[in-house]
Amino acid sequence: MGTKQVDLPVGGMTCAACSSRVEKGLKKIEGVSEVNVNLATGKARVEYEPERTGALAFMDAICNMGYEVKAEKVILPIGGMNCAACSSRVERTLNKLDGVLQAHVNLATEKATIDYFPNRTGVSDFEKAISTIGFFVKEEEKELGKEREEKEDEDVKKVKEARNRLITAWAFTGPMTILMLVMWFKHIHFLHLYHQWIMFFLATPVVFWAGHKTNKSALKGMLHLNPTMDALIFLGVFASYSIAIASFFITIPSFAMPAAMIMAFHLIGRYLETMARGRASQAIKKLLKLEAKSARILVEGKEVEVPIEKVKVGDVMIVRPGEKIPTDGVVVDGMSSVDESMATGESMPVEKREGSEVIGATLNQQGLLNIKATKIGKDTFLSQVIKMVEECQGTKVPIQQFADRITYFFVPTIMGIALVTFAAWLIFPTFFVGIANWTQHYLPWVNPSLGLIALALFASITVLVIACPCALGLATPTALMVGSGMGAEKGILIRRGEAI
Repeated sequence: MGTKQVDLPVGGMTCAACSSRVEKGLKKIEGVSEVNVNLATGKARVEYEPERTGALAFMDAICNMGYEVKAEKVILPIGGMNCAACSSRVERTLNKLDGVLQAHVNLATEKATIDYFPNRTGVSDFEKAISTIGFFVKEEEKELGKEREEKEDEDVKKVKEARNRLITAWAFTGPMTILMLVMWFKHIHFLHLYHQWIMFFLATPVVFWAGHKTNKSALKGMLHLNPTMDALIFLGVFASYSIAIASFFITIPSFAMPAAMIMAFHLIGRYLETMARGRASQAIKKLLKLEAKSARILVEGKEVEVPIEKVKVGDVMIVRPGEKIPTDGVVVDGMSSVDESMATGESMPVEKREGSEVIGATLNQQGLLNIKATKIGKDTFLSQVIKMVEECQGTKVPIQQFADRITYFFVPTIMGIALVTFAAWLIFPTFFVGIANWTQHYLPWVNPSLGLIALALFASITVLVIACPCALGLATPTALMVGSGMGAEKGILIRRGEAI
């Protein structure tokens, strides 16, 4: 029985516990033979038996775990359909394509709506499949189901969002720190009188506004009975914040400042992490920028400029001096020299004449060339290079598998230790308060007079917060991304992560 492979872009993963959970959930599906989930790239690579399962089952499983699968949608007007049997045949053909999540064909509107993963397939593949069964796509009415406007790079958006959350957090936490220092060194009646209220109101926007993404992620994981690293921060912050609320009604110290501080320091880590992931993923984007965006093709003896995705195998492209060759092909007329350094590393231009093969995205230097397209889309040399780099970035090395195994059990273990810590303080108060009294001589900010419950809560919160090792699950995949990406930029292609 043959197997197929699909890459699923998974959204909502924030730590190694998330990726480990997705991986284990997909492995439980009948017919799945192998799963690799990469936190840094946000992709799940699934090898499966198509006769027993498929991409829809994977998407449902991922969504049921509280995450999302990001797919693109395209709407194609189909010509030649006359009955329900026609639309059914087109639908079945499209659904069999690798990378198609689901396809629906409406006979009344004569349109096919296709959800697909763009890294596996595209519009040209849909057109080819439809034409092989006797139907066609109406070119003049083709409508993409997504905005064609240039959008800001997604990684840039994520970095900006993380930076804005960080600035917001410290805009309120900074004054709290200054206020605390002032009160340590100088007695100001007004500040002492309203200190509790000031701290509470400054902490509130940090906890609920700046930290809303962390809170949402943590709650989602806990509701699905699979707490993530964010859950440790969430529990620490909200335990502190709850004590701050309780301090207005009972005699207990306010922990408003620790709540804000925990979230603010956590957001520093999130910002640095987002920057690292964004920089690491730029390698693929740089390769994609090498592709030509349009091509001039001969249509009935006339030159017509079309978007690169409309170029078909067999089209004759006109490439003038100084222009990029749009896609892989063979020279049918003309003679020139082509700079192929981006593909082969050869610094000297290569002479091309009739019958010579050329590579897409290389630079024509001198003469006019008529080139017949032989490969398009994902079959081109550059697309294969990009695919190889992506596959390398998607592999897991043994140390990463080991880290993922640890992080899967890490969060519930830490929660258990925090509960044991709280209980231990209540069961053995003399022992632990004695340690606090001894520590006060070396760490003056430790206050043993807070009260037993306050000290027990403080110790439990400390366990939760200090044990959040997001880097444990992120460092290895990020190193793989950076290494393979920099290699690709310098012409060194690495097929498997184990090589690094």
